[in-house]
Amino acid sequence: MKRTVKKALKNSVWVMMSMALLSCSAESPVRTAQYATQGLYSADLSHDGAYALVGSIQHGGSYWKTSVNERRFSWNHAQGEFSSFNSVDIAPSGEFAVTAEARSLVLWRTVNGQPDGYWTTPGDILSVKLTQNGDYALLGLDDQTARYFDVKRGGIRQTLRTGAKVRAVDVTGDGRWGITGDDLSKVMVWDLQTGQKKFEWALNNRISTVSISADGKYAFASAQLGNAKVWSLVNGRELTSIDTGKLKYRNVTISKAIFSDDNRQLLTGEVNGKVTLLQVSTGQMLKEWQVHKGKKRPSGASVIALSFGLSNRFYAIGSNGYLNVLE
Repeated sequence: MKRTVKKALKNSVWVMMSMALLSCSAESPVRTAQYATQGLYSADLSHDGAYALVGSIQHGGSYWKTSVNERRFSWNHAQGEFSSFNSVDIAPSGEFAVTAEARSLVLWRTVNGQPDGYWTTPGDILSVKLTQNGDYALLGLDDQTARYFDVKRGGIRQTLRTGAKVRAVDVTGDGRWGITGDDLSKVMVWDLQTGQKKFEWALNNRISTVSISADGKYAFASAQLGNAKVWSLVNGRELTSIDTGKLKYRNVTISKAIFSDDNRQLLTGEVNGKVTLLQVSTGQMLKEWQVHKGKKRPSGASVIALSFGLSNRFYAIGSNGYLNVLE
């Protein structure tokens, strides 16, 4: 009996040590910078992480050069007022950016900071993504639709009816394919030239984020406190089930995800501030970081923007207003 107890205690100590090592395996940022003092509603990073667009809780929108942490422009929808941007995006080309507040949408030129178009929408905007040069935007709305919108000339090109609020969208740079995630746990892939639905899948809770690879070959979606998957858009089959790090009673929510240009890697961010680099084909974790929490409130940080940088460098923005450079 004594030997059994001794062995059990030894095994318990080993398990506890292993868990402690795993919990400490996440690396810290090599550099951080504060872009908002009271936190953010929204944020996005340029394709290479060179620029950031943030929607501050107190001071509206601002566009930053990340290498020197320089605020280039301050953007708001009404003069003399600070806008509350619930969604923002930088076009893949980096030449245009968009800010969305309630039912208003503004396209901005990132070279000079000037507005290039102001539009209103039929429903409140919950999410927005631009095509390659900012010609079109896919909007997720609270009226149970997503709208494919000509953001330079005006006009709705396609109305995609989902049957629930669309909280997450993404679009390929060429504007061929779009993906939506809604409050009824549905993920849909759309042909934006015809408005026809190509694939539909269901997760086990309301969709928190979606992503589509630049070439339209892969799709990702995650559910709040639920599961997360990668699908092939060649045949619609599930490719990988992503481990969402089961806690005692629930899973962790992935709040943001992007594919690498070669589709080999997936960079994910969670509401608990963890950033993970994954292998797309297997779901295997390659590297893990914890974003800066800050000393003042809000001390927690949900990851709301991600980017693959150059030379194995990555960028993440937390909802607490901090830019994180990761290596």
